[in-house]
Amino acid sequence: MTKGDVVVLGSGLMGFSIAMDLLESSAVSKVAVVDSSGERLRGLQVRASRLSGLDQTTGRNLKLADKLQIVEMDIVKKKEELQTLLSKYEIGVGALPHEIAEEAVKSALEAGINFVDLIYSWHHDRSTSVDTKAKQKGVTIIPACGLAPGLTSILAKNSADQMEEVDSVKIKVGGIPEVPKQPLNYKVVFSIESVLEEYVREALVVRDGKRVMLPALSEVEDLTFHQFPDQKFEAFITDGLSTLSETLRRVKFMEEKTIRWKGHANQIQLLMDLGFFSERPVNLKTTGNRVSPRALLSTLLDKKLAMHQGDKDMTLLRVDVQGRKRKGDKSTRIHQYEMIDRFDVATQTTSMARTTAHPCSTVALMVLEGKITERGFIPPELAIKDDRFDEFLSRLELKGLNIKEREFLAD
Repeated sequence: MTKGDVVVLGSGLMGFSIAMDLLESSAVSKVAVVDSSGERLRGLQVRASRLSGLDQTTGRNLKLADKLQIVEMDIVKKKEELQTLLSKYEIGVGALPHEIAEEAVKSALEAGINFVDLIYSWHHDRSTSVDTKAKQKGVTIIPACGLAPGLTSILAKNSADQMEEVDSVKIKVGGIPEVPKQPLNYKVVFSIESVLEEYVREALVVRDGKRVMLPALSEVEDLTFHQFPDQKFEAFITDGLSTLSETLRRVKFMEEKTIRWKGHANQIQLLMDLGFFSERPVNLKTTGNRVSPRALLSTLLDKKLAMHQGDKDMTLLRVDVQGRKRKGDKSTRIHQYEMIDRFDVATQTTSMARTTAHPCSTVALMVLEGKITERGFIPPELAIKDDRFDEFLSRLELKGLNIKEREFLAD
């Protein structure tokens, strides 16, 4: 294991951006990127070959591709090979689909390396066993460290920590096209399967201090941003609280909602009502073939809603924490963080890739640099706190992510 060596699992939209961000860091000696797709890996190699960075040893510029190693591997089928590879690196970063994220964390634990994951989320029994093993191995495992959960969790916890009494935590976040166009007024800015899963997976919320499950797409509300005075958005329940339900136990009301252009939820609900989200195969009368409606929907939407040349996306985020600074205060206040991020024209990088990848790569770098030293299963909102929080936001700002903070009296 060489100090400053990082391995990234996955080179999709998010893994690609994470790898590029790490390659540009002078704290990183080498970045290995593992993926089953040779085409994606070669695309990353081409991008890296066009850019230069600073060598931490010599202080000279070098091609980022000189720090990059690509590894074509199916990590599900090659578990032993993956563990051997991981053991050679100081820290790993997971940017894999939901269904195999858990396997990546297990492999990192077996290899005995620190690991930061985009999506690996909280489940009590599972996180407890991961925490125990990580402490035994002397490593840090940070789950769910993307945009939401991840950045939203960090902002919510920091706001709550500034209050003695917290009544509610309300998170609203979403990636949408800058210009809404039918169908659905939406463009796919990450995996289409992950998008569809958001609409069907029950969502964990907190009501009256109890964790309960609500259907996704429920409790639709209208939403506005003062930067877009003539535009109308909506937000609906989705499953994004992750570890906050454990780390903010004293809060009686918590929820996360996804932001879309107004009218989107009704259109998705119509598709659901028509049966297009069903995974049960049906017989086609015309051919007799059997097909899964959801598989068909996924295939069609992946093509129809794909980002094309000239398309631009933006990310909207708002975290409202309501409560009182001191016990007994008569005035209730709202501490708010808000971010509006846009497509990066210079690098042709989507806002969703930037806002998801940068929090993850920043946390990974803070672990690599020894800024985060706790061992075990550490939620991002507990890893990024106190002085680390200010440094975290400063690093994001240097990458172009500007998060506005304000506080005001509740109505």
